[in-house]
Amino acid sequence: LILLDSLLQETMEGCYKVEENINFENFLKVMGVPDDETIQKMIQATKQVTLTDNGDGTWTQVSGLKTSTFPLNKEFKDSWGDKELTGLVTMDGMKLNKVYKLGDVSVLTEEVVLSGSCLTLTLVARDGTKAVRKL
Repeated sequence: LILLDSLLQETMEGCYKVEENINFENFLKVMGVPDDETIQKMIQATKQVTLTDNGDGTWTQVSGLKTSTFPLNKEFKDSWGDKELTGLVTMDGMKLNKVYKLGDVSVLTEEVVLSGSCLTLTLVARDGTKAVRKL
């Protein structure tokens, strides 16, 4: 039982519920979300995040807004609203680092860190606006 428990803690896979949002509304405004009603809908839709290691060098992240599958260490296409972005995700232990660019300009970074059973997402917009989501 102890061995199984330690194996489970060595992966980021799992379903996480958002416990706290810090500056997330302001971050969404900076990222171009137009109105408070849309922001509240986005917050309500993303109260849970699931991470899955697909076993083929890709991961899938599911929230109420979006499901995205991304490779590690390889550029891929993604979107934010109507903008097509290029993403790059790297993994270092229990930390995923995501960088999204519009053309050659970095517009969003996301750091996903697992500490014990707590997942923390730190999002930083191009202008430095930061939001933290504790799950």
